Amino acid sequence: MTDPDRVNALDERAAQWALRVDAATLNPQDQAELDAWLAADPRHAGAFARAMAANAYFDRAVALGVDRDIPEVATGIPEVSAEAPRVSERRVMSRRLWLGGAAGAMAASLLVALGLDRLAGSTSLTADKGTVRRTALEDGSAVTLNAGTEVSVAMKPLERRISMLAGEANFDVAKDASRPFIVEAGPVRIRVVGTSFLVHLSELGEVAVIVREGRVEVQAKGTAPALLTAGDRMTVPAQGAITREQLSVGEVDRLGLWQRGEMDLTGLTLGDAARQYARYSDRRIVIDDPQVAGLKVAGVFSTSDPKGFAQAAALAHGLRLTERDDAVVLSRK
Repeated sequence: MTDPDRVNALDERAAQWALRVDAATLNPQDQAELDAWLAADPRHAGAFARAMAANAYFDRAVALGVDRDIPEVATGIPEVSAEAPRVSERRVMSRRLWLGGAAGAMAASLLVALGLDRLAGSTSLTADKGTVRRTALEDGSAVTLNAGTEVSVAMKPLERRISMLAGEANFDVAKDASRPFIVEAGPVRIRVVGTSFLVHLSELGEVAVIVREGRVEVQAKGTAPALLTAGDRMTVPAQGAITREQLSVGEVDRLGLWQRGEMDLTGLTLGDAARQYARYSDRRIVIDDPQVAGLKVAGVFSTSDPKGFAQAAALAHGLRLTERDDAVVLSRK
């Protein structure tokens, strides 16, 4: 196949995908096939972006009555599926012609203006150290990110997909039965229609899912899906057995305290608490003595006040508190 033939075949394939996306006829298997095709070669993504841009311009032209100037062609693209809505042969072939002519340049300029990420509906969200970030999504859902959390958001025609790269987040999902909301965290896949739940992805790869309202389907790699309801917590360790437990309303609320700038440290050691504070503040809690680091703590504390926590811990355990410019040190008296 010559290079021009290869380019034409690529544009033809991209045009078919663009038409199916534009007509909202993709099922989940089709969407997965499209994602794989786009990821296989950067040229695929470029051709698809041009096709989507041409579609957008064509629709605007039709709305303005300009389509009468576009020539008709007697043959069309093969139908994509028996269930797909029929698209007029004239509209299909007009789009194909535009991709090969002036619309190619027009699509390229649209691609520069809009950006490929925007056409694909993909956005990256992060929360820096010491911050909690709440973001409204275009579907009416909201995601709240704890400090040091990063997610990628992709709104697609048949699904809403979040890839969790690190940290902890709360999801308040708007109901939409036609577009499931999917969160991927490590080896875990969470699927919902409308609900509220927490996901924590630890540095060691452990994933915890806590359902606040509604129902959530959770599937770890190599296991069958499990249905969680309000109050359920499922923990998927990097190694070892998956656990599931029922939490009280108070326990669920405490696990979401970070959204209000607080955290419940009950049951943690001083060393664990110091590591938690390192997520929120540059002022470190330093504990050099392993026995001191192993002492247990209890209570709810402000995420922005490591010194206040250290003072409370020193008082409770009879420890010495020493202040430095960038740290507070806990040691034996």
